[in-house]
Amino acid sequence: MANFIKIKAIDIDVANQLSDVIIGGVESVYQGLANGGASADKFTVYAGGKSYLFTVTAKGKEWADSFISAATANPGGPLAIVQNSTGVKVTAIVVA
Repeated sequence: MANFIKIKAIDIDVANQLSDVIIGGVESVYQGLANGGASADKFTVYAGGKSYLFTVTAKGKEWADSFISAATANPGGPLAIVQNSTGVKVTAIVVA
């Protein structure tokens, strides 16, 4: 996996979040909630002992697949960028 994964600021529509988001040490990525519940509106990333829950209305699977593609596209590379082709932006980010 790439060392860091970036979601571009242009793909984020969260109040006062104006910068790109970079996550390092990705361990797992999947559609749905951190507790394992399926949700078409969310995807979860586990990295560095934290969970990152992203809300992406009705495009959880597509975003999860795009994140996985970025993470595995450049094994050992320094940075990979999530290519959002869904037309839906991230509307909430919860870190726990």
